[in-house]
Amino acid sequence: MPNGFVYLRDVAPEIRQDIRYAGSNNFMRKRLAGYRAPECVLTQRAAAALSGVQEDALRSGYSLVVFDCYRPQRAVDAMVAWVRAGGAADPEYYPRVSRSRLVREGYIGAKSSHARGSTVDLALEKISGDEPGDLQSAACERQDWGTSNFGTAFDCFDPASRTNSKSVSRDARALRRLLVDLMDRGGFKNYSGEWWHFTLRNEPFPGKSFDFAIQARRP
Repeated sequence: MPNGFVYLRDVAPEIRQDIRYAGSNNFMRKRLAGYRAPECVLTQRAAAALSGVQEDALRSGYSLVVFDCYRPQRAVDAMVAWVRAGGAADPEYYPRVSRSRLVREGYIGAKSSHARGSTVDLALEKISGDEPGDLQSAACERQDWGTSNFGTAFDCFDPASRTNSKSVSRDARALRRLLVDLMDRGGFKNYSGEWWHFTLRNEPFPGKSFDFAIQARRP
């Protein structure tokens, strides 16, 4: 990895990692280029800030779950090429938007902040107590088991995933506000189109995109 990048597991090992693009549990149904291991890699500054958010979340009775962190530019390019290939809507990921419009509608970026290494996609899970057995979704026929109910699953490309959407339940809106507040106090700014997407405000590489592959972490 370039200088200034770290494995989140070395900084905050208690944060659960569910790195979707390192396997087939994602909207493309396959492992993306550059994801050679299911590891969250971030800039050192972002990882340290996220560790602080985790401590804050624990005091609120929750723990973080990360879905994606640094994303190689080759994976970004693969997403854009996949969109341009076109196809019908997918009830699990984009039920009301055709595949060919996902870039145009702002759900997938041709230039992603993830490639700068200080952006993270994440959710919350309760430390103790029962979570709802059936996570009802306002859109997308899919659930993120183990996480709290945010009204939609991660990577649900639908207006219901907008952070301030009124189409989700009151409890889901409250959880979104909690996540935004936690991340804001930790120095991260939310992308309003996706409740799960946050970028470090003082990111160290604001004008650069990286393309190194995510390798397996050595103990």
